[in-house]
Amino acid sequence: MQKLLLVCSTAFLLFCPLSIAGQDNFSSVDAFLKSTVKAEGRLSDSATGDLNGDGLKDWAGVIHRQPADASPTYQLFVLLRQPQGGFHLAEKSIEEEIPGMGCCWMESLEIRSSSIYIQNNAKTASTMEAATHQFKFHKGEWRLVGLKIYLTDHTPQAPATLDTDMNLLTGLVIEKRQKGNNKPVTKNRRKKFVTYLLKDFDFSNGFGTE
Repeated sequence: MQKLLLVCSTAFLLFCPLSIAGQDNFSSVDAFLKSTVKAEGRLSDSATGDLNGDGLKDWAGVIHRQPADASPTYQLFVLLRQPQGGFHLAEKSIEEEIPGMGCCWMESLEIRSSSIYIQNNAKTASTMEAATHQFKFHKGEWRLVGLKIYLTDHTPQAPATLDTDMNLLTGLVIEKRQKGNNKPVTKNRRKKFVTYLLKDFDFSNGFGTE
C-alpha cells in the first residue's frame, strides 16, 4: 500500500484508487457497465469530461432499473480515469425510486467546468419545474455546490415564472420572478445551506433546498 501511495501525486492523492485491485477498479467503462447493469437495468444517460483537473476524461452515468416487482429507480455513478489506465469508481448516489407517478424524470447529464450537472423535471396539471443540480469534488467530498430551479406556472389567470439560482458554497440566492407580460423582478438574498453530498442524492427536485 505504501508503494501505491507514493505513485500518486500529492495534488491528486484523494483521487487515487482506494484498493489495489478491488471491486472499485475497472479496465473500461464497458467493464463497469457489464458488472453493474443487470437484466432489469439500462444506462439512462452518460457524460464524459475532466472532473479533477488531470487532463483525462472521466465518466458519469445514470443507471435506470425497472424491477418486475418494484418501482423503477435511478442511480448516479462517477468514474475517474486513472493515469495508468482504467477507471476508478469514485462515488455513487443511493439507488432511489423515481419520485412521483410518471410526473418526474431525468432530462440530461453533463460534465463541464469540473462539475457534474444533472437536470430533473417534474410537472403537474398547471406547472412545470426543471431542477439542475451541480456536484463537484470540494474539500475532500463530492458535494452539491449549485442548484438552479426554473418553475413555470401555466395557470391561465396568472401565468408566471420563477427562476432561482442557488450557490451552496457562498449562500447567494438569486430569484427572478415574472408574471404575465410584466417586467421580471430580481431579488438577491443570503441563505446558510447545510452540506449535501452526492452519495445522498435522491433525484428529487427539492434535494438541496432545505
